[in-house]
Amino acid sequence: MTQPLKPADMQSLLTHDQRYHRALAVLKGQWLPIIAEEDRPFRQQIAVADLQFAKALLVSGSAKSAFDFTSYAGVQQLRQHFGNQLNAAAQQWLIKPYL
Repeated sequence: MTQPLKPADMQSLLTHDQRYHRALAVLKGQWLPIIAEEDRPFRQQIAVADLQFAKALLVSGSAKSAFDFTSYAGVQQLRQHFGNQLNAAAQQWLIKPYL
């Protein structure tokens, strides 16, 4: 069952802004090209907001992914794939439902 996106999420989807590209990179498992394109003095890690928007895109049916945010095994696969590219808060957000 799909759920509609929130207005801000829909705006990001329609305009394909940086927030959308970051969430899509998570869903595709291709984070390194995203951080290579950003003009930041330090390497960007995946944040909770990136994961929340990625999950919202999945639930709305707007995007697909090989990662499963709804099972412990899927979350572990996601954590293993990205490793230290996930910041500490993102790691905690992923495992919180299973604690």
